[in-house]
Amino acid sequence: MGVGCCMKVYHTRKLIIQNDASQHSLEDLRLYYSSNKSFMHQKVKIIYKQISKFGSYNSDTINLNFVSLQKNRAEFLLHLFPFFQNLKVLKLWKSQLGSEGMKYISTDLGNLENLEVLSLEENNIGPDGCMYLSKALKKMKVLKELWLHINEIGTIGAFCIADVISKLSNLEKLGLDENSMENKGAFKIVSSIKNLKNLKMLGFGNNLLTEDACLNIVVMLRELNLEKFVLSGNDVNEETHSKAISLMPRTLIIF
Repeated sequence: MGVGCCMKVYHTRKLIIQNDASQHSLEDLRLYYSSNKSFMHQKVKIIYKQISKFGSYNSDTINLNFVSLQKNRAEFLLHLFPFFQNLKVLKLWKSQLGSEGMKYISTDLGNLENLEVLSLEENNIGPDGCMYLSKALKKMKVLKELWLHINEIGTIGAFCIADVISKLSNLEKLGLDENSMENKGAFKIVSSIKNLKNLKMLGFGNNLLTEDACLNIVVMLRELNLEKFVLSGNDVNEETHSKAISLMPRTLIIF
């Protein structure tokens, strides 16, 4: 009997601590919003207003495409992330994050463990940004779509992403077009994803890949049930084009 009473007291105290932490986080957000709202984009303000009023954010999708989050403006996200635990789609296309912005948000971004779609196209995150992003990706076990077009990640950035992407077993779409990965970076990515059975779409366009490399990549991926594979903008002639199609007859290969 005595032990049971102790257990009840323990759980009650734990619950109170959690509620206090949540309330403290909400108060911090309200104070931060009051002090910084004049610098915020309207899309960001709307989110802050809803959370300030209701203590939560109802939508499972956040669209901040084309909203500048460069330099210290990336901090706008940090106060919001604790209220995004049920978020499934985060769109940050052309938000000017850069490598510094990615460094700033990577830890909290990784806490969005229910995220299914992450869009980071045209953010100039570079190789360093990929290193920080990879830390976040390690926790995103249910991620289905990752879009990283035009981020200048290069070969080094491709290696950073490849180190974690093999663990994303639910991944269905991966966009890495226009990133100057070159042959080594592309081969590293392919080696990591060739066992991702759910992968349906892969974008490798405009990555300075040679003709032989493109054909070898097709050979490496032929066992996957890819529906679409983008290779446009790389060095592929008509003969290689025909060979690739014969190797992956059920895949739409875009040259």
